[in-house]
Amino acid sequence: MAEDKESKTEAPSAKRLADARKKGNIPRSVDATGAVALFAGAVMILLQWPTIVSITRNRMVENLSAFPHHDLTIQACQIILLQLIREVAMASAPTILVLLLVGLVASVAQVGLMFNPSALELNLGRLNPLPGLQRLFSMNGWVNLIKGILKIAIVGYFAYQVIHDRYVTLVTALRLDRQHLGALLADTAWNIAWRSAIMLFLLGLADYAYNRWDWFKNLKMTKQEVKDEAKAQEGNPEAKAEQKKRMRQAARRRMMKAVPQATVVITNPTHYAIAIQYERATMEVPVVVAKGTDLVAKRIRDIAREAGVPLIENKPVAQALYRVVDIGEEIPPDFYAVVAEILVAVTRADRRALRA
Repeated sequence: MAEDKESKTEAPSAKRLADARKKGNIPRSVDATGAVALFAGAVMILLQWPTIVSITRNRMVENLSAFPHHDLTIQACQIILLQLIREVAMASAPTILVLLLVGLVASVAQVGLMFNPSALELNLGRLNPLPGLQRLFSMNGWVNLIKGILKIAIVGYFAYQVIHDRYVTLVTALRLDRQHLGALLADTAWNIAWRSAIMLFLLGLADYAYNRWDWFKNLKMTKQEVKDEAKAQEGNPEAKAEQKKRMRQAARRRMMKAVPQATVVITNPTHYAIAIQYERATMEVPVVVAKGTDLVAKRIRDIAREAGVPLIENKPVAQALYRVVDIGEEIPPDFYAVVAEILVAVTRADRRALRA
């Protein structure tokens, strides 16, 4: 096992990385997402807290002041409680929406947009406690333990620091009215929250960097795996050659279908055949629609005769066009003059044939 791990020295291929992503195996840090959500939640609560407190106080005063005139029944208490919960929920809705949005953005920033249906499948293997115990005492287990201790230490340190700096103020604040005491406690909690959130976010960035390094390391490949994957992607050489053969045959059939639409076929006369199409109304430059040598050239000539396409013998032009121009391409400017002479000759021959 150790030798196998040591032999994984090759960087993972693009296919291996893509397969890992499809399976949901992507580096991420829950700590970074949690820290961002903590900071956003603290900001929103700081902004929304006066509204929530005001709604709660007004509702309680309004309902309790009515009890001298009404009976305090269980049903009445339920109605009051439901009204209070509904109003507090409405006031808290912006905070909840912001937390959901921040959590989504933080997750997308790490892993991108993806949906993994396999994560929703039932996996009875997850109920097996043995793999969980193995993960607990693995390297990642120790790293998670250290992270947990660090998070507790960070929050504890800032809580101690903020409370220590305000100890006298907090003790004397017990004599203040409830409004000022509440404001002081809220400000104290805010200072602990934002300082802790920043440090937890930095810890989350370090955690993400470690997770990405560990993820990349685990996806590394042996030299043999790289060869096997390359061979699998290339496929069977015989099958690949057969596929290329079928593609060439299909391209040749398409080429032969274009010969009857040609304006002229320039020949060698037996070794080369170049079919050129030119429509003055729709084309600016003549286009080579078919070309070939030997048997293919003979087939082009035969189809041209059957379709009534003129054959013009011009050895230098036929050979040069075959070497320079591919099927579907326009003829180069160097051939404009000579091809134009051939097209003019074909046009004159057609006119004479019509007069006859």
